Parts: sequence; structure tokens; C-alpha cells
Amino acid sequence: MWVTGTYDPATNQTLWGTGNPVPMFDPFYRPGDNLYTNSVISWDPDTGNMNWYFQFTPGDMWDYDEVGTHVLIDGQVGGQPRKLITHSARNGFLYTMERANGAIMLAKPYMDVNWTKGIDQKTGKPLEYDPAKDIQTYAGVGNFNSNEPAKKVCPSLQGGNNYWPSSYSSKTKLLYIPALSNCSTITIDREKHNKERGWNGGLASTAERWGSDLKAADPLTGEIKKSVHLSYPNFSGTLATGGGIVFLALLDGTVAAFDDTTLDELWKINVGSGFSAPPMTFEVNGKQYVAIVSGPSPGSRNRLVNSPELREQRNALVLYVFGL
Repeated sequence: MWVTGTYDPATNQTLWGTGNPVPMFDPFYRPGDNLYTNSVISWDPDTGNMNWYFQFTPGDMWDYDEVGTHVLIDGQVGGQPRKLITHSARNGFLYTMERANGAIMLAKPYMDVNWTKGIDQKTGKPLEYDPAKDIQTYAGVGNFNSNEPAKKVCPSLQGGNNYWPSSYSSKTKLLYIPALSNCSTITIDREKHNKERGWNGGLASTAERWGSDLKAADPLTGEIKKSVHLSYPNFSGTLATGGGIVFLALLDGTVAAFDDTTLDELWKINVGSGFSAPPMTFEVNGKQYVAIVSGPSPGSRNRLVNSPELREQRNALVLYVFGL
């Protein structure tokens, strides 16, 4: 569980996303669904008992853990008020489900996806999912033979929306998704099936420049209302404010503000050191501020390998505060 979970006082449950099975690229080492990995799990905080769970990608072979934000929303469905959860998954799909029991309301792609042909809208499982199989084949881009050429999978191993937070605006009723836009090639490497080599079970790479997209999605329909491509990766996520602004920051050192309806860029600055921490907002004496700390993590800096102009970028921990 890489990211803090969600608590819902209305139903007295706490919801947490869980990590991927390991070795992460080799399902033959761990056959089956690897239950409770790549899942959202609801617990009763008073007793510790599990209420329900939903597994997004059974038998995952691309590191599509689902530790990221599970956002509580209220919405009208068929004219009836509903308490829901929405999650822009690392596997490239936007899921909205019933808060009480995890029943799927919709699962729609928010970016290019090729690992499956789609999601069953009743069960929430990939269309090719077969519970009788020890190894899922999905759309045929799995790592079934280490001697075969590398296979391209979309989204990349970093996913679309990974651990960096998406955000929801109760004003626009939209979810703002920070999505990496890349694909990866994956190969099995069984020499990595040990603690010393990292339990990775394989190798992943891409020759593309890493980029990202800011997506504005309707979590009640799955429709992408607006999309803006950004030239560098977003490992900071998004922050939507009541004042109609969406903030984000990129690995090249850019902090930017966008209109929450049009996604027009309102302003941006570049501070020379990249970001992988999320922007946060607070209020003092009636004035609102946004704060963010620079200094990309070692893992996020690896995404700059194909951006030669950023190879000499400095890495400084600095807290920036903006008055709104």
C-alpha cells in the first residue's frame, strides 16, 4: 500500500489500493489471480474486518498495481442519488463503482490501451479473463516466452495514472487525470527472480520520450471531455480548486495552472528542478495558497533518460508557495 487510503464517514469504511504481485513481469512464477493484489479493499475500521474487495487486473504481468487515489463522489444515476468511488487506474481504465459494495457502474479507457480488448461492464473484469486459467492471456501481449521479441504494452509499466493523485471538482463534476502517455516493451528475465536482483522478473524499456496528458473525465459516463498533451512526465498529479483552477507540476521543473472547464493554460513557471510531490492547498486568514516541493525521486528521474536536454538538470529540495 504505497499511498494513503480513503475514509468514508457516511458508511464508516476505509478503502485502500494494493500493490502488484511479484516477480512483477513473470506470471508463470506465481500462477493464478494472485488474489488481493492490484485491488481496492474496503475494511471496517472498528473491527478490521474486510467489507468487500475488487481486483482490477487478475494475474497482472505489467506492474499495474492500483495503489493510487480512490476518490469518493456523489452523483445522480438514473435520476437517483448514489454514493460512489471513482479510480483512474494504472491499467488505463477509469472505474466508477458503488461505495457500499464495490459493484461496477462503469469501466472506460481514458488513454490508449492494448493489453485487453475491453472491460466487461457488469463484472469489471477484462473481457478475456478466464477464472479457469492459471495464466491469463488477455489480448496476447503477455510475456509468455522469454525467447520471443519484446512485446509493446500500453499503457507502460508506469501505467497511465500511477501513485500520483487525480483530483475531482464538485463544481465541474469532472475528474482530472494525470496520465503518462507512453507504452513499454517487456521481456522476462528469470535471473531477476531473487531478492538481490529486485524480484522484478523481467525488463521494461521504451525508446520514446516520456510525456503525459491532463485529462478531464466525467466519472459518471467515462467520457473524456478535454485532453491536453504535456511534453514531460507528470509524477505530481493534479489539484483541483474551488476557484476553477487545476494545478500540476512536471519533471522538467514546470508548475502550471489550467482552467478547470476548458483546460486552457492560465500560467506556468519553470524553477529548474523537477517535481514528483503533489501540489497542496491551504488557507490562512481568508487567503488561499498552493504549496509544492521540488526534487524528483530517483525513480521518477529515470523517466528523463530520453529527454537529453534535461540530463544536467539540478535536483534541489525547495518549497514553493503561491498565493491565489
